[in-house]
Amino acid sequence: MVSEQRDLEVKLRRNVLKAEKWLSKKNVLTVGKVLTIVIFVLIVLGPILYLLLQILINWKDINSTVFNDPILGNEAFKMMMRSIGLSFQVAAVVTAFDILVGVPIAWILARYEFRGKNILDTLVDMPMAVPTSALGFSIYLFWGTNNGISRLFNSQVGLVSQGTILIILAHIAFTFPYVTRSIKGIIADLDLNLEKAGKTLGASPFTIARMISLPMVKEGLLAGTVLAFTRSLGETGATLIVSGVYQTAPVVIVSWMKGLKIPTTAFLALILILISLLLLTVVRLFARKVGLPWNKVFPKFERKLSSKKVTRSRDGISMFLFFIFVFVPALFVIIYLFQWWGRSPFSGDTQAGMIYQVFQAPDQKITEILHALGTSLEIALIVTLVNLVIATPMALMISKMKNKKVKGFVDLLIDIPLVIPSSALGFSIFFLWGTNGMHLLSPGFFMIVVAHVSFTYSYCVRPLIGSFDAIPTMYDEAATAFGASKFTAFRKVTLPFLKSGLIAAAIMTFTRSMSETGATIITMGVERTIPVLLVDFFEASTFPAAAFASTILIIISFAMLLLLRRITRRDKRE
Repeated sequence: MVSEQRDLEVKLRRNVLKAEKWLSKKNVLTVGKVLTIVIFVLIVLGPILYLLLQILINWKDINSTVFNDPILGNEAFKMMMRSIGLSFQVAAVVTAFDILVGVPIAWILARYEFRGKNILDTLVDMPMAVPTSALGFSIYLFWGTNNGISRLFNSQVGLVSQGTILIILAHIAFTFPYVTRSIKGIIADLDLNLEKAGKTLGASPFTIARMISLPMVKEGLLAGTVLAFTRSLGETGATLIVSGVYQTAPVVIVSWMKGLKIPTTAFLALILILISLLLLTVVRLFARKVGLPWNKVFPKFERKLSSKKVTRSRDGISMFLFFIFVFVPALFVIIYLFQWWGRSPFSGDTQAGMIYQVFQAPDQKITEILHALGTSLEIALIVTLVNLVIATPMALMISKMKNKKVKGFVDLLIDIPLVIPSSALGFSIFFLWGTNGMHLLSPGFFMIVVAHVSFTYSYCVRPLIGSFDAIPTMYDEAATAFGASKFTAFRKVTLPFLKSGLIAAAIMTFTRSMSETGATIITMGVERTIPVLLVDFFEASTFPAAAFASTILIIISFAMLLLLRRITRRDKRE
C-alpha cells in the first residue's frame, strides 16, 4: 500500500515536471505573454478605447444632446463645464493643503524618532484604507451636524453645511496619505552625506532641506500630488454624501446614469478620462525636467526659519491640522455610534437609536447590512483572486523587460486605473460589456466584478513588480543551470520569494474593492455592496444605521491595514 502511494506520487511529480517543461517552451511562453496583454487590453484599455470609438461614431447624437438639444440647447455642456470646474477647484485646494501639511508630516515620520511614531505612521495611512463613503459620512457628522464639533460651541446646527467647503474637507481626509506616503520613504532613504556637506558650508537646516533634500524627492512629491489631485477629481462615494446640491463631475456621471442619459454621460466620462490621462502622461514624461522654484538663498531669513522655536511650531501646527482635519473627522462616526447606541442623545427616543433601527425595526436593516457585507466580501475575494492570476504574469513581464522605452510605456499604461475616476471607468465598462457594446453582461454582480478587476488591477501589479525586481537573478540562473525548466524554476525558486508581495497585493486589491462606490453604482443593477448601502441609509436619513455600517467597514479596513503593515515591516527586517 505504501509503495503504491509512493509510485503514485512519483508519477504525479513526473507528470507535473512534464507539464511545466511544456509550459516553458518558447512558443507557449509567447502565447502566455500575448494572452496577458490581451487581458489587460480587455479590462483596462478596451473599455476606454471603445468609449472613444463610439463617441466618434455617434458624434451626431452627442452633438444634438450635449450642444444642440432642441429644448435645452447647450445646457448639458454648460453643466459639464460647471461640474468639471468645481471638481478642479476642489482638487486644487485639497492638493495644496495636502502638500503644505503632508510634507512636514512626512519629514517628521522619516527623520524623527519618538514614542508613538509607529502609531502615527499607521494613523496617517488609515484614511487611505477606509471606504470613502464611510469617510464622507463620518466627516459630514463631524462638520455638518450638531453631533460633531459644533457641540463645543453649543450650536444647534453643524459648523459647515453641505456644499463646496464640506466637499473640500472630505477630500482632504482621503487624499492626504497619498502625498505623505509618496515622499516619506524617499526622505528616509536620502543620502545624509549631502546634507552634512551643506551643513559644513554654513547652510541652515531650512536651506539644506529646500536646496538639497526637496529636489531629490521631487519625483515622489509630483507623483503624490497627481495621485491626490486625480483621486479628488474622481471621487464619488464621499462626495455624494457631503455635496448637497453642488455636483462634481463624478456625481454628475452617477446622476445622469441613473436618468439613463447615456450619450451625455459617455461624453463627460471621456472628458474626465482624457484629463486624467493627460495629467499622468505629463508627470511621467516631464517629472525629471521640472525644477523647483526659488533657487536664490536668503541666509538670515532662512536661518530664522531653522530655529528650534519655528521648527517646533511648524511641526506642532502640522500635527494639529492633521488631527483636526484628517484623523478625528475620519473616525468620528465611531463616537457618533456610541452616542446614538440605544437612544437619541437629545430626545431620549429609543426608536431613534442604533439598536432599534438596525435590529428591532420592522424593515430589519441588519439583514440588508449582512447581505450587502456578504456581497462586498464575495466580490472583493473574487476580484482579488482574478487579479492575482492575471497581474502576476504582467508584473513579471515588466520586471524582465530590457528595452527601457518599452518598459516605461507599459509602466505608464499600468498606472491608468490609478488616476482615472472610478465612476468614469465603471461607465466605460458598462458601455463595452453591456447592451451598448458586446451584450455579454447586464448590470449586476458580474459586471461589478469586471469593473472592480479593472480599477484594482494597478493595485495588484505595482507591489508585484517591486517584489520581482527585488529577487536576485542568480537564483533563477542557478535553477535553470541544474536542468530545471523556466516554469519549474518560477514555482520552486521565484514564487517563495513573492509570498509577501502576493499578500500585500492581495490586501491592497481586497480593500480597494471593498471600498469602491462610484463604479459600483454605475454597474450594480439591483445588487448592493455595503458602501452603496451606506449611501442609501444616508439618503433615507437613518444615520445610526449608517454609522453601524460605517463602523463595520472601518474595522475591516483597519484590520487589513495592520496586516499589510506587519507584512511590510517583516520584509524590511528580512
